[in-house]
Amino acid sequence: MFTKVATILTLMSALNGTPVKQHSIYVRTMQVVSLNRKADVVTCIDSVGLKWKFKGCEDYAKNDLVACLMDTMGTRKIFDDVVLDHWYTGYWVE
Repeated sequence: MFTKVATILTLMSALNGTPVKQHSIYVRTMQVVSLNRKADVVTCIDSVGLKWKFKGCEDYAKNDLVACLMDTMGTRKIFDDVVLDHWYTGYWVE
């Protein structure tokens, strides 16, 4: 996945002549807090309380644990980071 992202960014830069920002890819574990099956959107919360959304409800259920591949978008602010991909990792039991 990282190779695809890097290749796409390089091609985009070559096409429009602008320098490529350095993106950093990382993994963040989250818990599913809600699902909007009609809109196909999953809302998750991470360990510090930040909410994240991604498309693709699939077989997810509330309290599922999800590993998300994240992109910093080349900035230091976490609030503009995006979910590139996601994987089911388990279920949280209280």
